Amino acid sequence: MKSFTLLPLVAVVSLSAVAATPVDEALVVTANRMATPISEVLAPVSVMTAADIERLNISQMSELLSRMASIETPTSGGVGTSTSVYVRGGNTNHTLVLVDGVRINSATLGSTALQHLDVSNIESVELVRGPASSLYGADAVSGVLQIISKKIAGKHFTVSSELGSNDWQNTNVRLGNGNDTTQWSLALGYEELGGFDRSTLDTFHNDDEDSYRNTQLSGNLSHQWSDTVSSRFSVQHNDGETESDNECLNGFYAEVACKPYAEFKQELYNLDNTWQVTDSLQLKAQLAHSVDTSKNHDDVALAAEVASSDTYMITRKDTLVLQGDYRVSDTLALVLGGEYITDEVESSSAYSSTERDNKAFFGVLNYDLGKHGLQVGLRNDDNEAFGRHTTESVAWGYQLAESLRLIASWGTAFRAPTFNDLYWPEDPYGRGNATLSPEESENTELALKYSGETQSFSAAVFKNNIDGLIEWAPVDANDPWGQWQPSNVDNAQIEGFELDYVVTVDQFTATANYTWLDSDNENTDKRLINRARRQLNVDLDYAVAAWRYGLSLKARSDFYADINNTRRYGGYGVVDLRSHYALTPQLNLSASLTNIFDKEFIERENFADPGRGFKVGFSYSL
Repeated sequence: MKSFTLLPLVAVVSLSAVAATPVDEALVVTANRMATPISEVLAPVSVMTAADIERLNISQMSELLSRMASIETPTSGGVGTSTSVYVRGGNTNHTLVLVDGVRINSATLGSTALQHLDVSNIESVELVRGPASSLYGADAVSGVLQIISKKIAGKHFTVSSELGSNDWQNTNVRLGNGNDTTQWSLALGYEELGGFDRSTLDTFHNDDEDSYRNTQLSGNLSHQWSDTVSSRFSVQHNDGETESDNECLNGFYAEVACKPYAEFKQELYNLDNTWQVTDSLQLKAQLAHSVDTSKNHDDVALAAEVASSDTYMITRKDTLVLQGDYRVSDTLALVLGGEYITDEVESSSAYSSTERDNKAFFGVLNYDLGKHGLQVGLRNDDNEAFGRHTTESVAWGYQLAESLRLIASWGTAFRAPTFNDLYWPEDPYGRGNATLSPEESENTELALKYSGETQSFSAAVFKNNIDGLIEWAPVDANDPWGQWQPSNVDNAQIEGFELDYVVTVDQFTATANYTWLDSDNENTDKRLINRARRQLNVDLDYAVAAWRYGLSLKARSDFYADINNTRRYGGYGVVDLRSHYALTPQLNLSASLTNIFDKEFIERENFADPGRGFKVGFSYSL
């Protein structure tokens, strides 16, 4: 049995024990399903706003998320490629991803294609670390990542464009208008990468350049029906293709040159309705439809292939949420609601089951007892595939000083088996397992949060036990080239601590976070693959007159690329520089130099990093 010490938490208390009045009253909604000042939230939360994205000159989701505490986002070769999300050492499918409150993950893979989302359309990103299944149901084992899209009111027009290394370009146009009751906005974007060789392997004719193209559309229409009733309809659509390196075989099973590529499409249609019944009671209804499409192709005629790359996968998700927020008194607030989700799969492979639904009821209680604060969450999910599952959470906070709070929390969570896990069609290489159970977890945590006039600080130690990890393995242990099937075989224990610090003094802003993780497979006592034990991020920015300058450091320790911990890759540190210049109040210029020392590193085995890079751009607003 492993153990961890509270010493790091105790050691940093003195850094924050300065009395000040909190000024950061930004509202977050993900931590307890209702808008709450971030200083009052008991859960560990990181927020990245549109202003932060502009300041840091970020254009990719992987880049954005990697700046936040306790999260790693290795890609399969940079822009437009598959992006993993490891929050607090958990698997990618242990983090629930929401866009404006809606799940957009693939029902077959369980993950979300974050690499295709339009960063310029983001108003804020909220990352709640730790279990949240008692609020959101399946897959919120390590955390919840919510992407909140822009809702700009009034007449506006913005155009921006950037150019960068490897023939990369990104252009966005946004416009909108409205009156006292009705507002609309529309945004169009196009991103393209001329390409570089993403693979480090010499097989499969992998020495070609791999390109990427993505066309993006988003729109919003909102209407205030009365002083108490409002509606909002939004749509997001991403459509494009990305090239990759895979094997193509001819009729004699000999390798032939080919250029594999994948077409993708992401669609989200979302209708929100809000009714402020009284000053203390608000009712919300949300109806959403999302589609995730992936089609794999190559330039070799089907008749010449045996191992065909021409496949397709389409998953559709319908979501209905009814929720009531009731402030019983100044000290007591309740959230009660229900959720109904249906998943549907259409594929070039014949799944034994292509539909399932999930019905859920949830409740959250927030109680303010002066120096004491309490949050209790409870949720019951009834899934057509694996039955009922109940999750719980409790968080208690104690105000040590005016701006300093001690927090202890406990919670359970689960990860639902995907359609691939349950129903993958049997072939010579694998088959699904319809008897799988959900993965289950139990997390305990102790944290310290400080929110001052010019600075904020948080520190946390946590332990998360995950039982029944679903792993694919050979049906015949002596035949690794035969059929594989998933089963609930492994357990994981993840322990760690995290520090997060922000300070703003006049024109100077600094943010820093550090994470230490011990993420092991309990059955083998080996580290989980692709997990760095130590992570450090530092962002420094200084503004003077019309100029703003910035420097960023991203550092990661070593990791293993295989379950037996035999293939080890060393740690690395990367430094970026950036600058902004306000030529006029409407016209801004920007420039960035990434990986300025041209550090060679591996983020994921067999995939290359792009090396030193640059980008320059402008934005013009009316």
